[in-house]
Amino acid sequence: MITDDTLREGMQAPGMSFSIEEKKQLSRKIADCGIERILLSYPPAHKSEWEIAKYVSSENIFKRVYGLGRAIRKDIDNIYSTGCHISLHFPFVYDNLEDVFEAIKYAVSIDPYTEVSVVDITQYKLNDLVKIIMRLSDIGVETIQLPDTMGKSRPRSIGEIVREAKKTSDSKIEVHCHNDQGFSLANAIAGIESGADFVDTTFLGIGERNGITDAFSMAQYLMDNGFMDKTSLERMRKLSEEIRDIVVKKAGISFFMNNIPNIGNNIITHTAGTHAAFSGVFGGENFSVNAYTGRSMIKRILASYKLDLGEEKLSRLMDTLKTRSSDEGRVIPTDEIIEEARKYVQSN
Repeated sequence: MITDDTLREGMQAPGMSFSIEEKKQLSRKIADCGIERILLSYPPAHKSEWEIAKYVSSENIFKRVYGLGRAIRKDIDNIYSTGCHISLHFPFVYDNLEDVFEAIKYAVSIDPYTEVSVVDITQYKLNDLVKIIMRLSDIGVETIQLPDTMGKSRPRSIGEIVREAKKTSDSKIEVHCHNDQGFSLANAIAGIESGADFVDTTFLGIGERNGITDAFSMAQYLMDNGFMDKTSLERMRKLSEEIRDIVVKKAGISFFMNNIPNIGNNIITHTAGTHAAFSGVFGGENFSVNAYTGRSMIKRILASYKLDLGEEKLSRLMDTLKTRSSDEGRVIPTDEIIEEARKYVQSN
């Protein structure tokens, strides 16, 4: 019932980055907790994300391993080449929804276990959202993920959306609840009690901005309702403590203060390139640079220092920063980004 997203969402938590070796070790520990499904990485983002997806999918330690990407053929082929199942997200802003559906049809044709995330459910009226869900179900999407991407939903609305989705769709339904306003656990429980098949969680709830539903808290609820055993729960407790120590080492104890819903600085901090590219959707001007960083984020950082490298040098800089972050398992600070960028300027 739980889909773990710790290693993928954890890469979007401000101040956080994992090396390939750390991801290998943590993936086995997550599997030891009895979790069968994992949304592991974003393979199109960087070669390190592709490599970990390839490794974990080949090890058969999870029943299902998913790699995430955009609903475009380039990303679909990239994910498929890792051996992972395909997980796609809608664009945050789009002009032609038919192009998105065509890409999804292609994904389903090569992977019948394809799942699709309809970001952000709060931007839709219920009737319009149900039409999209029905269309995805008709295409043959195995699991439809309903993310409260901005953390604006409330339990009643999540429950209503899930009930309508189950009523009108043959697909499995997964809820993905962000904690910007502190309602992620309540919303996730409302989703499960309304018929959702899966709930997306991370250990300590780490993730983009203030993160998503905490795995251990959700597991306690599932155990109370007969969906999880005590042994798995105790393993999750121990792993939660281990990941707490990793977070403190990488991001500092202040991470947990910054992660407080509504007032924490993590609310206004971007990590994922797909989020930073849509400043009209996601507010905030703080950045956390790792292997998930996109061109728009680096451009915005450089612009604040009046630096313009051009597209070719920007691509090289971005690959350098992503590789360094992945190899060393750390976030790249702004002063280091600017120092590296100035080397490219001087090479003219």
